[in-house]
Amino acid sequence: MTHFLAPIKRQAQKHWPWWCLYAGAAILLGMAGAWFGSQYLFAGLIALACTIVIAFNPVAGMYLLTFFLPFERIGSIDLMGVTIRISQVVAILTIATWCVRGLWLGSFKFRPYPLLMPLAGFVAVASLAVTNAPNLERSVLVTIFILFTIGVSVILPSIIRHTNQVEKLVTILLISMAVVCLFGIYQFLGDIVGLPTSLTGLRPQYTKDILGFPRIQSTAPEPLYFANYLLLPLSITVGLWLSRTSRFKPVWLLLLVLLGGVNFILTVSRGGYIALAATLGILALVYIKQLLRPRILIPIVLCLAVAGGVAYRFLNLTEQLETYTTHVTNIFGGASYEERVETYTIAERIWLQHPWIGIGPGSFGPYAANHPLITPSEGYKIVNNEYIELLAETGILGLICILVMVVMLYVRSWKAIRKTTNPFLRAVLIALLAAMTGILVQYNTFSVLYIMHIWFTIGLMVSIQNIILHGDYQ
Repeated sequence: MTHFLAPIKRQAQKHWPWWCLYAGAAILLGMAGAWFGSQYLFAGLIALACTIVIAFNPVAGMYLLTFFLPFERIGSIDLMGVTIRISQVVAILTIATWCVRGLWLGSFKFRPYPLLMPLAGFVAVASLAVTNAPNLERSVLVTIFILFTIGVSVILPSIIRHTNQVEKLVTILLISMAVVCLFGIYQFLGDIVGLPTSLTGLRPQYTKDILGFPRIQSTAPEPLYFANYLLLPLSITVGLWLSRTSRFKPVWLLLLVLLGGVNFILTVSRGGYIALAATLGILALVYIKQLLRPRILIPIVLCLAVAGGVAYRFLNLTEQLETYTTHVTNIFGGASYEERVETYTIAERIWLQHPWIGIGPGSFGPYAANHPLITPSEGYKIVNNEYIELLAETGILGLICILVMVVMLYVRSWKAIRKTTNPFLRAVLIALLAAMTGILVQYNTFSVLYIMHIWFTIGLMVSIQNIILHGDYQ
């Protein structure tokens, strides 16, 4: 027993200041839990556990961030009017640990991030645009959120620097996808049988009471965000299966595609469907030779047929297939379309008034509200088109900076894909490129820039590019 405890004793003696800090934090959490309630105690314990893990290794922080990416609504708490998500806490702890270690060692191993210049230009434009904001406090807050998510993208390549780290990260991403997709199935069936929203996690506007069938959102704020997130792991899963370059057994990858595909259909997100078509189209073009082989084509067709059949059966439980078809195909009609026309008109008016730098990030909602300083009961409006919203809020200069960043990301990815001799990295980078294409397509139907999984995708793409272009495969 003494021999077994010796390593633990040595670690405790070596890192005793940290353990004292953790003990003090645990005491404070206990007091906070007694004062505010068990929800905050539970959230604090998770944060403390993450802190302990990340403090000794920032790479573990990126692994945790990867797992918690989809936990946006379920997995968050509201504190003083601000929604705090576990992915944000993990990201802050990871960045802080990386910075502290760099200061302690006297060296920051910062890896190349070629997108820094256009992003710095965008932040500069956004900061200037804040001076035109009708609601200064909100615009500053949104600008900080954007800067924070961009920061995650910038730091990620300096932490994930080797192929084995990418492999572990991808494994965790697929595990996380399986978890939230299984919860999505439970969410759909639970709402069908009449479970309350307190158990299913569905927001009232997505239950079967609205369309006759539930639209699943899993742990995300809305179905469209869940669909947008699924583009990332689904693309990687399909890409790895087609390339046959991972350690995953093909049957497990097909089961993940099936599970993710059913969830994607049940989000009933028109923008998501179009984005998925674009993503799969890119993968089909790259792997066209593989798709022409019967041993590849037949399982894919069967998988798609089974996913469609399962989703059809689920929707048939509500006998609302006609409603589903009408909702999905009614692109240029209905209340949603009319609202988009209205927001586009307002955005155009804003842009004509401030064409160069706009009125500041997050300012469209206050401008469109009855009073810019009073939040409407249904929340602030958004343009529902990221490119138009960028024009309104950051002007021509802001949009150009983002477009330049996207072009640089694609050009550098293409160079890395052509250069690499590592089939796994090539497959993952192609999949990320396909997922990013889908995300950009779906950005025509919604408009929030500070989404963690999108900037995570960008950061991971740059990380893999660096590994390939600098030959750091270990």
